[in-house]
Amino acid sequence: MDIKDIESQKKEFINYTNDFINENDESKINGYIDKQNHSLFVLDEAMLTDALFTKYNESFKNLLALESLFHDIGRFRQLKETGSFKDNELKDYYHNMEDHGDLGKVVMQESNLLKELIPGVRIYDEEIEKVIGAHAKVNPELLNSILKEYIEAFRNYDLSELFKSDKASKEREVLFATNTSIIQDVDRLDIFRKIVKGIWVPMSTTDKIDENVMELFKQGKLPRMIDLKNAGLWNANVGHLVRLSFINQMNLVPVLMKVRNENLIDKVFEKTGNDIVAPAYEQAKKMLDEAINSSDDGILVKKR
Repeated sequence: MDIKDIESQKKEFINYTNDFINENDESKINGYIDKQNHSLFVLDEAMLTDALFTKYNESFKNLLALESLFHDIGRFRQLKETGSFKDNELKDYYHNMEDHGDLGKVVMQESNLLKELIPGVRIYDEEIEKVIGAHAKVNPELLNSILKEYIEAFRNYDLSELFKSDKASKEREVLFATNTSIIQDVDRLDIFRKIVKGIWVPMSTTDKIDENVMELFKQGKLPRMIDLKNAGLWNANVGHLVRLSFINQMNLVPVLMKVRNENLIDKVFEKTGNDIVAPAYEQAKKMLDEAINSSDDGILVKKR
């Protein structure tokens, strides 16, 4: 058998995540439900992005669906065992884990999920685990590996041909970069939408932002949150810059267009902004327009 269809994947996902929800831990149940809904959103948006961009055949689409739906599977164990979704605290509980993607990779390795989702076939396991492990990391090189001519060629092949061949390493590299980018972009889109809907409201503060941090943001070179914290440069207003930096990290114009068409940057500012971060929001709108206008094909932003 090959990868199960999307509806079957949803049943496996709901069954697995409902086990956490049904524990009825009042301090965690809302977090479990939020991550369950978020994962279903990422699946739906990934399929919409596929329709506009990759236009995969059924076998490739089922792989993207599985990776999208289970991208945050580590979040459930993270909340259960640590009591929060703070990735910077993961190393206190798990050795050599940088983020929840790393934990999700371990969950897929240690559970029976992949055996249920892909009965009798193990050729895709490593690729799925790799995408889940990578989705929470910033990797500017992904864009350089998304090659449209390969993606178009995928439509003429069955997925198993790529993973059974020892001569398709380049094809698998393109597939990894493409699927990871789709998941990352729609993941970031949902964060903006959740703030606008009031599902998640970031902390408000009057703390100043270090001038060097603001300059790095404007240059598109803002360090990771964990590095900012380690350097003593973190506060809730710097968190605004981290989220606005998503614009520079997104690779797909169809997703960026949703950010612009839904006026999400202005709406996020209206919900959570203040005078200190106002210039960063204006800069983010410029970044958004520049990214969209840089595209030669209306699909991929210009290689950075």
